[in-house]
Amino acid sequence: MEKLQDPVLRRALIDEAEEADRRLRAIQAGVGGNPAKLIVYGVGNNPALEKYLGKSVGAIAEEQNKHHIEAMLDLSVEGNLEVEFLGPDKGSNAEFMAEMMNDYSYTIPGVSDGGAHTKFFCGGSYTTDFLTWLVRDEQVISLEEAHYRLSNLPAKAAGLKDRGVLRVGGAADIVVYDMDSLSIDPPWIGNIEHDFPANEWRRVQRAIGYDVIMVNGVVTFESGKCTGATPGKLLRHGSANA
Repeated sequence: MEKLQDPVLRRALIDEAEEADRRLRAIQAGVGGNPAKLIVYGVGNNPALEKYLGKSVGAIAEEQNKHHIEAMLDLSVEGNLEVEFLGPDKGSNAEFMAEMMNDYSYTIPGVSDGGAHTKFFCGGSYTTDFLTWLVRDEQVISLEEAHYRLSNLPAKAAGLKDRGVLRVGGAADIVVYDMDSLSIDPPWIGNIEHDFPANEWRRVQRAIGYDVIMVNGVVTFESGKCTGATPGKLLRHGSANA
């Protein structure tokens, strides 16, 4: 709190943000963009700040006649560091994604750090997004190609032997789903759940439309509910028998 109110540090942050926007605009666009475009997503237990919900940091700064970095810092301090900022959804290009998947042999769907930032980002939903967006809705990738990219190719890349495919005598790792029902709940930012040790919180998204998940022929999830079964085996050197 002291640092965010330190005028010297504030000036340095403003100068650095302006320099980054001037010199690294293309890079900034790939990692979130100018902070002025951030949206106030939550204000914690601060009813007086609810008037800012849904507004961009830039719009708030303009109302208050401040630099957007200063407005963001002031809002953070006033909200006792409970204010949440969300980058805008910039959309995606199905045609470009299809080109990467269909024309390049070793492209694997995914996100670089999905699940790493449990409080701020839920990236593990990319599998359902891939199937619903590019296969079902846009129809730019075949179902067979999608299954290969989500299963067999990642297994090969990780050096896992006899995994990622269904064959006689192989491990019965199977996902059964209803394509028409597949969805992500909620679709963008996950809901907060206090299920970490010491009642800490994280963001959770749930997958809809998956009927059964089997590992080694044993049902581990059914209709979205965990069965408690743990039939997985440790793979050494890429194989359960090594």
